[in-house]
Amino acid sequence: MPPALRSATPIEPPKPTITKPFVAINEHCRRISSPLDNHLVKDIQYGGLKKKASNDIGGVRNQQNSQVDEIVAAIMDVIEKFSLQQHGNDVFMGREVFSPRVRRHVSEHQRIPMVLPAFPAKSINTQDKVLGDSPDLGEELALDRLNDLCTQIGQIYEPGAMVVIATDGACYNDLTGVTEDSLWEYGVTLRKLVAEKGYHCIQFVRIMNLLGLHTDKQISKEEFIRLLEPSRSELMSRYADLDFDASDCIKNDPDYKLTYDGYAKFLKKDLAFSRLRQDTASGRKWRTLVHNTAKAMIARGVAFAALIREKYPDHVRLSIHPSTGLTKISMPLIPQHDSFSMTPWHCAVAVDVHGKFRTSHAATLREDHDLVFKNGRPYCFRERSPLYLWDAKVEFSHLYGGGLIVQNVGGQTKMSLSDNDQEKLATLTRLQGNVVLQGF
Repeated sequence: MPPALRSATPIEPPKPTITKPFVAINEHCRRISSPLDNHLVKDIQYGGLKKKASNDIGGVRNQQNSQVDEIVAAIMDVIEKFSLQQHGNDVFMGREVFSPRVRRHVSEHQRIPMVLPAFPAKSINTQDKVLGDSPDLGEELALDRLNDLCTQIGQIYEPGAMVVIATDGACYNDLTGVTEDSLWEYGVTLRKLVAEKGYHCIQFVRIMNLLGLHTDKQISKEEFIRLLEPSRSELMSRYADLDFDASDCIKNDPDYKLTYDGYAKFLKKDLAFSRLRQDTASGRKWRTLVHNTAKAMIARGVAFAALIREKYPDHVRLSIHPSTGLTKISMPLIPQHDSFSMTPWHCAVAVDVHGKFRTSHAATLREDHDLVFKNGRPYCFRERSPLYLWDAKVEFSHLYGGGLIVQNVGGQTKMSLSDNDQEKLATLTRLQGNVVLQGF
């Protein structure tokens, strides 16, 4: 990226010096100039040349447009870097679709707003999919990445960016088997994580707030649970398309086909140990149940998407699902080199000795990974290696972007580390590149 863009700052508007007889020109200047660089022609004097004023205004306007175009292109470059295109499509379709939206915000010198429907709740399959019903390393990495997206936009565009996470668990939890208590605790814990990390560019919104059924930012657990069913009913009565045919939509719309396939795939796993599965002995009936549930989720998703469009018409629409880029930008939350990556609420995260993160179902990781706990809860899997077996009493924390924190919990000093530990420290530093010692 050109150095000029990284240091680009909005031009401060000079104080108007045009006197009263030239009010008409002053108003004209304000009307055609953008707030990003709201220049007024200062060298117009009594009896001055109107043609010169017009030429000056035109030149400023062209300069402004050029600068805005550069900033918009740079912002879309960042968004593209964080996105993932549909397999076989090398063209970032989101650039053409969302650049005009970004341009409007840049022209007004406003931060770039994005919206992401996501973070519903953990899968109920804690036997072989996830580690528990609470956010873990997966959610932390996902939030880290969204914050990183906003930070990188802020490095090239001073107003920065922000992401609204529209939590959508309440849309589906009666279909996916997630309890009301689990739904509540998951959302509360996510908000605490964002506050602890100081991620001011990330905001959350619940469905009952979007629908106007609850207007305060804060909500009690009792009120939240009371409003779940009314929220779903209100969503479908106000935003469901009576002519919507899920089967036809899945057949003809590539975006919905991708989403439907994702729903059907995870539902087979999510409900594998549920009462629904136990009560459905026939394989054919089970498949029908899964696909009908996926279609019901699509119908609710269409209604929720309509609600999002109405409430956030000027936001850049992000998605955790693979997409063509024509209506939303695919945003993998824990990128994988060989796949789109699973969402953290449908997987466990494993860390290898190089500090790389891999998303997978918990059952596939238990054999050759160690389960790591944090605050008494399962947190992630770590590749089983003697490099993590130290003589000293230490704890390891893995960093977004790679790297490791070695926390001293035994009272020793760095100089008192055994030769064996010093050797492991050197090897981990070589493998991961960034190892931070804390408390030594």
